[in-house]
Amino acid sequence: MATSGIPFNISLLHLTPETLRGIKPVTALDWFDGSSKNFHEEGLFSISIFGKVGDERRNRAFSYMDIRVNILHPIVYRSLTKMKSLYEEIMSSKTYAKWNKERMDFEKSTMIDGSTGYEFFMKHWKQIKFEMRPSVTRELNVKMLQKYKDVAELNKIVIMPAGLRDLEIQPDGRFSEDEINELYRKLLSLANSVTPDAVETSIEVLNGIRYSMQVTFNQIFTLIENMMQGKNKLIMGKWASRKVFNGTRNVITSSPVKNETLSGEGNITSNDTVVGMYQYMKASLPITLFDLKNGFLSKVFTGPDQPVTLVDKKTLKPVTVRLKPEYYDSWATNEGLEKIVTQFQEDAIRHKVLEINDHYLGLIYKGKDDTFKIIQDIDEVPDYRSKKDVRPLTFCELLYLSTYKSAKRLYGFVTRYPITGTGSIYPSPIYLKSTVQGQTRTELDDEWNRIEENTCYNFPSEGGEFVNSLSPGSKYLLKLGADPEIKKLCRLGDINGSFLLFNGPLLQ
Repeated sequence: MATSGIPFNISLLHLTPETLRGIKPVTALDWFDGSSKNFHEEGLFSISIFGKVGDERRNRAFSYMDIRVNILHPIVYRSLTKMKSLYEEIMSSKTYAKWNKERMDFEKSTMIDGSTGYEFFMKHWKQIKFEMRPSVTRELNVKMLQKYKDVAELNKIVIMPAGLRDLEIQPDGRFSEDEINELYRKLLSLANSVTPDAVETSIEVLNGIRYSMQVTFNQIFTLIENMMQGKNKLIMGKWASRKVFNGTRNVITSSPVKNETLSGEGNITSNDTVVGMYQYMKASLPITLFDLKNGFLSKVFTGPDQPVTLVDKKTLKPVTVRLKPEYYDSWATNEGLEKIVTQFQEDAIRHKVLEINDHYLGLIYKGKDDTFKIIQDIDEVPDYRSKKDVRPLTFCELLYLSTYKSAKRLYGFVTRYPITGTGSIYPSPIYLKSTVQGQTRTELDDEWNRIEENTCYNFPSEGGEFVNSLSPGSKYLLKLGADPEIKKLCRLGDINGSFLLFNGPLLQ
């Protein structure tokens, strides 16, 4: 379908009558011919198309299916939807839009004066004039789209050799098949519902079917892509290599247990795994990105083309500012927020005040009664509380307050490499730790009353040193391969040279 690489280095496979000459298409959904155990001659396991079982040809012969209408190549679809989510909303018929001839792009509209659907998008997408921004990824995507837009649409889908996805007979006599066959069958079933009359006279009625085809083809492409992205880009490389999805490698250190009471709220228990902020956010990246996008930042960045509310540095009052589009990309998209999380690994910037375009991103009230509240206006503070307790919001405060609630309900897998036994992998509750000496603070609601369930037991201390390691519960040390001598050292200080991978998290 495409060679792997950076966007402008890829080459899309363009199927023509010449390239398909002599190749028989798959047209039937059936496995077998009638009630027999002979493979259907026009099905996904056909002997005449792919060769006999056990024959080398069965591992090399490709086929294709004719889906009868044009859809986008998955790489092109992926690049388009990454640059603007509106494109996907139009194709899926979720959002109405209209074509702006001056800007040469789609813009949101209403049901009255707008249109939606897959065909509406396909009529105009080649005319889109993409706005260039100082983003390397965006620049590469635009170059790729401009280079391949004339061959980006296709109505013939390649089917991989049957020998790489053949039926298997289980010990109980039942058949099992590779998951890609289910996707091929689904796509073929959708294609069989497309009639020539609908294509020629009213193609808009096929919007739902075409979008379903697009989603299914994307799934097929992603499945094959994942198979090929192992070590040295070989399928076997995926099995031969060890990869961690959303995990971090950490040094084992002693657990900082300082519980004042035996059953106090916020205590570190013997089951907990203490994890630093950066390690937690990288290990739970999808959830972290969701929390950031839907927390305080959602009040600031309401839309890609909307003005934002920031705080004047002198008056500490809100001001409406219209920022350049790259600020929205950095603070309100998954790509931008992932870069921000990665930047947090630098200790030097963790306590820095967050400023955008010479304005504060926000303010935080930290009362002497161990309370806190993120605000955007100094005048929000009631008379019975001191405005002197208001400070500009810092990098670590924003990230901690956006993620601490999710951390309370998540579990992770602690994995000790190299594996030494059954105790080297175990699930564990997450105990999120910010600075070594944290604070206990309770959030205030809009009426400035305490929300007891939103109590932070590790609120970052100003200027405090951060936890950058992983501390397993003491009862797991021996199971992880730590002998009694290491256990003694664990009480005294760090253990150098021992690493854990923190995999996770799992929803409780």
